[in-house]
Amino acid sequence: MWSSLVIPIFLFLSFSSVGLAPDPGSTTHENDNYPPFWDQIDGDIAEFPVQNNKIIVDPWKYMDRLRIFKILITESNKYFASFGKNNTGNVFWALTLLYGRLFKTDRFAEPPNSSRCAYESGISSCISINSGWGGISYYVVMMYFLAAIESEFLGSLPYEVELLSREEYRSNFCYSIEECRAAHPQIMDIANRFYKYLLSRKIVSTTSGIPQYDTDEDTAIFKMWAAHQAAIDVAKPMFSDVSFYSSETERDFTMDFLLAAEFFEAALYRPYFQSSAEFLVGFPHRLLTDQDRNVLMSNFSRREKALITVAKLTTKINKSTDFKVAFIILLTGNINVLIFTGGLLLTIWKKLMTSKFARATGRFFIKRLLLIPIE
Repeated sequence: MWSSLVIPIFLFLSFSSVGLAPDPGSTTHENDNYPPFWDQIDGDIAEFPVQNNKIIVDPWKYMDRLRIFKILITESNKYFASFGKNNTGNVFWALTLLYGRLFKTDRFAEPPNSSRCAYESGISSCISINSGWGGISYYVVMMYFLAAIESEFLGSLPYEVELLSREEYRSNFCYSIEECRAAHPQIMDIANRFYKYLLSRKIVSTTSGIPQYDTDEDTAIFKMWAAHQAAIDVAKPMFSDVSFYSSETERDFTMDFLLAAEFFEAALYRPYFQSSAEFLVGFPHRLLTDQDRNVLMSNFSRREKALITVAKLTTKINKSTDFKVAFIILLTGNINVLIFTGGLLLTIWKKLMTSKFARATGRFFIKRLLLIPIE
């Protein structure tokens, strides 16, 4: 019974965001969507320094994590050539563009409102170990990176990779393949399966001299999102305390956003360059303050207000246990309120997203919620 109510609930959410949707003429320039300093790195592991026959990576430097993302994109581009022109169909774009957006909006800075590790620090900027977003991002990028090494997706490296550790919150992080496999084998296994799937692909044709692999779109995206969610599931509880954020409202938005992302992932939201850039237009351009808790300040765009509001509403509906959260539809001239049971929205949504048609419908609702311009 409850599964029949999920789609109408998303219809309700989509119509509730009508007044918040972006102006039809709002656009972004492609170059603005790339992470800051993207054009200053090559995507080659040789960019990292070598000391004592070890490749040294500092995961608490913005540029080092950015280099990892570019390496992963560069090494995997060939498997996704059929998904988009000029390598825009790589499934790592969503994570990469979000990473750049987090940096640009000062979400890697020292909380609560320090200039340390802020965007204004430029190319030499750090990532604060006290940043909740920084900690969550660590698990995403480093698990993908270490699994790529372990699975030999990156080939035979000339030296062992060493991640520079920090003493602060030492138990919250793993800094080697051995440590991460011991502490979080489920993440490493899921990420490894993603890479092994890609390595098993074969060339089936050539288009304009570019080899086309038999990569199944839904399978690749499913495995990529699965590894991402496995990392989030581990990191989210570690960095849920308000002390890791600039305000309680920013902390709540982080948790809301990560929950909403699970709905997108279940629908196999396309993580390509253009679709990810369109989605991130709504990501708040600044940290939220406690003054934003009840009424969002006027300096947020309509698209940003839409994303913040939808994420918050999604959390409220998903957490509801009093059977009073409802969606309203207009039926035969009368307003009818249909009640939805508490805490099951995400579970049922995932169960519904089991066919291509259902997932396509889910992606339509997501775009209806956040992307489609409304007059």
